[in-house]
Amino acid sequence: MRIWFFGTPSLSASVLEDLILTPDIELVFVVTNPDKPFGRDQSIRSSPVKELAISHKIPTLQPTKIRDNTDLFDILRSYDCDYFIVVAYGRILPLELLHIPKKKCINIHGSILPAYRGASPIQAALLHGEKETGVTIMEMTEWMDEGDILKIRIIAIDRDETSESLFEKFALISWPTLIQTLRELTTGGITPLLQNTNQATYCKKIEKEDGLIDWSKSAKEIYQQWQAYTSWPGIYTMYEWKRLLLEMVNYQWLSVSIGHIGQVMRYENDSIGIVCHEWVLTLSRVKLEWKKSQIIKDFVNGNKQFIWYNFL
Repeated sequence: MRIWFFGTPSLSASVLEDLILTPDIELVFVVTNPDKPFGRDQSIRSSPVKELAISHKIPTLQPTKIRDNTDLFDILRSYDCDYFIVVAYGRILPLELLHIPKKKCINIHGSILPAYRGASPIQAALLHGEKETGVTIMEMTEWMDEGDILKIRIIAIDRDETSESLFEKFALISWPTLIQTLRELTTGGITPLLQNTNQATYCKKIEKEDGLIDWSKSAKEIYQQWQAYTSWPGIYTMYEWKRLLLEMVNYQWLSVSIGHIGQVMRYENDSIGIVCHEWVLTLSRVKLEWKKSQIIKDFVNGNKQFIWYNFL
């Protein structure tokens, strides 16, 4: 099978690496986003997909635009591919491009569609406290995540799951599910399933500001926010005009009512937490803006006023 691969982040690169090692798959070209500035020094970096493709000598394209890019379309048509495979490419492919492969354009999506259509399905499942999510292999249309479903694999979400660990599960399951789907398509063993649009839910692109904590929420909701946004953008609150990143947290029920909502307290076994609308958000590790990461007891030793501080 001759394949064009579209993808950008590390998750895409994990799937691409498995495809490279699959004997009956020929990676003809890779399409990824342009290089961009990264970090404090704003040095120009390539995407993980580009770095992997170059290391395996796979030709790579980085178009600055997709829609109405006739030069790109002509290049794609010239290689006579069976499938386009898309994994977190980061752009919507126009209808003209979707008609280019001989067989299908296929997208690997990180949810059980039609739930969590959009840019951040893995984080959304954690944010909403789901017990399971999945990998959906779907046909692509010009509309976001609305194509017919080819195959779904369920992924269990553990109690202490984070987006990092869930991305790893997704990457691990995506490749065998995709390969099985492609081989069953070749033999005619799959009947595409129409999505029920009435059951569709959506998720948005995550912004840095989404990590800001609302202390009127329950400790469990804030913990789910931490699960979803680890490692980026993280969850944070403002402490004495600086951003305080809560790097490791959990939540706990207390048998007695102590403190006010948004207030830091020290309680049983010298633990430190913040009172929420329901339960207490327990703190293990924090990082104050422009400072190093610290376990909470070290941070408190250097910031005595932190105990009984009120974030509301």
